[in-house]
Amino acid sequence: MEVLCLDTDVLIDFLRGEPETVKNISRLEDEFILATTAINIFELYYGAFKTKKASKNAKAVGELATRLEVLRFTERSAEISGRIIAELEREGRPLDFRDAMIAGIVLENQVTLFTRNLRHFKRISGIKLHKA
Repeated sequence: MEVLCLDTDVLIDFLRGEPETVKNISRLEDEFILATTAINIFELYYGAFKTKKASKNAKAVGELATRLEVLRFTERSAEISGRIIAELEREGRPLDFRDAMIAGIVLENQVTLFTRNLRHFKRISGIKLHKA
């Protein structure tokens, strides 16, 4: 079964109980192995700890993380990410380092990224995207 890597924007909507996203993810669970990256989990925890309900929100992030395969940032994904960000900077099209790290993990693992953030990720050569 193919792996679908969920980006932070999709996961935030899921955690917030956004009906269309919840329905979409439920449907996708039948078609894909659902995953995310350690970077996406970091972004979720960061957002959770900034809120007034930090403990409750962080617990929700932890529970969600146990339901997904979490793809790790390795030495190989670090190399891929570094190449991506350097190439885009050279072209005058800089990318946030976290997005470059997510892309590196996605490319290393040869999975598809499920995101609404197409503007950032479509600039990356070889990345497979699934529009949210």
